[in-house]
Amino acid sequence: MNSIHLTVIGNIISFVAAVFLFAGGWTRDRDRTFIFQIIESLLLCLANICFMSYAGITTLLLAAARNYLVLKYRYTKKTMWVFIVLTAVAGLAVNNIGISGLFGIAATVELALVNYHARTLWGQKAGLLVNTALWLLYDIRVTDISSAIAQAIMCVLTVVSMLRLHRIGNHGSAA
Repeated sequence: MNSIHLTVIGNIISFVAAVFLFAGGWTRDRDRTFIFQIIESLLLCLANICFMSYAGITTLLLAAARNYLVLKYRYTKKTMWVFIVLTAVAGLAVNNIGISGLFGIAATVELALVNYHARTLWGQKAGLLVNTALWLLYDIRVTDISSAIAQAIMCVLTVVSMLRLHRIGNHGSAA
C-alpha cells in the first residue's frame, strides 16, 4: 500500500475521530466527555499509524490512558507527573518527524497539566485552545486534513466560547 492510500485511510479514521471530538464537546455529561476523548485518542492513534508518525502514536496512546484515569477519578498529581515524563521521554525517543513531532508531544504534556490544574471553566477553555492549536500545527505536518479542519473549528468555537464567558463576566467561576 502506498503513502497516498495510507494518507486517505488515515484521514477517514481521523474524520470518525473528529465526530467523537465534537460529541465530547457537545455533551454535558463529564463521564461521556472523557469516554468520547478516549475513543477519539485511540482512533487518532490508528490514524497516526497510517501517517507513520511514531510520536503521534505514542502520545495519543498515553493521552487515552490519562483520560481513562481522569474518568475514573484516579488522576493525581503523581500520575500527572508520570504521564508528563512518559510523554516527553517516549515521545522524544520515537519522534520520527522532527520539530513537527514536538507539537503533539507539547500538546499532550500541556493537557496533562491542564487536566490537573485548571479549576475554572476559563482555565479549561484556555488550555483546550492551546492544545487544539498545537495539534492543528501537528496535523498540518502529517497531512491529516480531517483533524486539521476539526482542530481549526474547535479553536474558533473555543475562542467564541471564551469571549462569551468574558462578556458575561464568568471567566473566573468554577467549572
